[in-house]
Amino acid sequence: MMLWAKFFRIRQNLVGSMWFFPLLGLVVGGLLALVVREVDAVITLPSAWEFEPSAAQELLTIVVEVAGVLAGFVVAVSVVVLELHADSFPRYLRLLYRDRFHLAVVTFILGTVSFAFTLLALGGSAEIPPLGVGISGIFLIVSFVLFVVFLNHLVHQLRPVAVAADVTKTARKLMAARDQSGGSVVTQEESAGEPTVVLGAQRSGSVQALNEAALVRWASQHGCQLRSKVAAGDYIIAGQPVMEIFGAKPSGDSTKQIHAMVALGIERTIERDPAFPVRILVDSAARALSSAINDPTTAVQMMDYLEELLRMIGAQPLGTMRYCDESGQPRLTVPGRTWEDYLTLAVTEIREYGASSVQVMRRLRAMLEDLREVLPADRRPAVDAELDRLDQTLAASFGGKVDHDRAVVPDRQGIGGPGRG
Repeated sequence: MMLWAKFFRIRQNLVGSMWFFPLLGLVVGGLLALVVREVDAVITLPSAWEFEPSAAQELLTIVVEVAGVLAGFVVAVSVVVLELHADSFPRYLRLLYRDRFHLAVVTFILGTVSFAFTLLALGGSAEIPPLGVGISGIFLIVSFVLFVVFLNHLVHQLRPVAVAADVTKTARKLMAARDQSGGSVVTQEESAGEPTVVLGAQRSGSVQALNEAALVRWASQHGCQLRSKVAAGDYIIAGQPVMEIFGAKPSGDSTKQIHAMVALGIERTIERDPAFPVRILVDSAARALSSAINDPTTAVQMMDYLEELLRMIGAQPLGTMRYCDESGQPRLTVPGRTWEDYLTLAVTEIREYGASSVQVMRRLRAMLEDLREVLPADRRPAVDAELDRLDQTLAASFGGKVDHDRAVVPDRQGIGGPGRG
């Protein structure tokens, strides 16, 4: 419990790092070479696997050189892609670091280099195991195949729509995990009086996650209630209130455990923050609508995925969450975003920056009207309010203009979609 926040940060750094798995591949490749040497000594191979000592040494040398070149190409291309995404999708980089296929390719190729080099370094020309030479050749062929697939994967990943699809896929997993959190929405928060203790942040940073289950157990053990003053995605400054304790006053040493249940980092993470994927898609749409780029079609594509996210979010319980212990006693309250908060985040900037685009206005209306139809009744007033704001924006941007009649029509493709009956 005490080390949860630290382990969370370490796991985030390792999963998002570009060195851990490649380094692991180097280590595993070397260890596998040692195992193969031992296995080769106790088995009899077919004659097709036998190599002349000089030929074995030459083949391993070729494997090391070619696989090393492949690894260099992969790293060089990755750096170029990272530079491009840093300009176009700066908040997407954290997900790009976590691309499992990318890491798998680098890890496998470097593992091949390590495997062949270890065999070459440990044995003289007469001691190179034929089994290791054969496996090295197979690994090199697989490395070539992975490299070609990697290039195809990377080229497709550069497209904005691929970024949107990746973000939405990650958000879908986040929503599924959130369904099982065990919390319930607080319809009307009861006054608990003045807090016994107010804990301030020990350092500054973005709140990446709260360990709700551990906080509930802690509050149950100490016979008190907790009310979090922060939620995932907030940036807090050292000394700012983080948690309020109501009821029995715990010892100073025990309250230190609470700090270990709130993970802080230098930036937001998509893993526990449902609003962050919405933020990424909105930023991408806003960038496409800037005067320097002027690409409303990309903004429309972002809204396709935004609508999917909003449908998922709108179907979930939203707002301040309350968590109870096993006896049903309320132990923890965590602030949460309302449906209005998510909808405002998803719509406002796109409506503002795309106010002069017929295409964006049509797609935005189609999205809002579809949300109004499919979401629960209690979500509709916020959607109606956004439709009213859209009408006012259209009146200001297209009032008296020749295309006003076209800009007010809902169209899922922006322009050119089939009519609706």
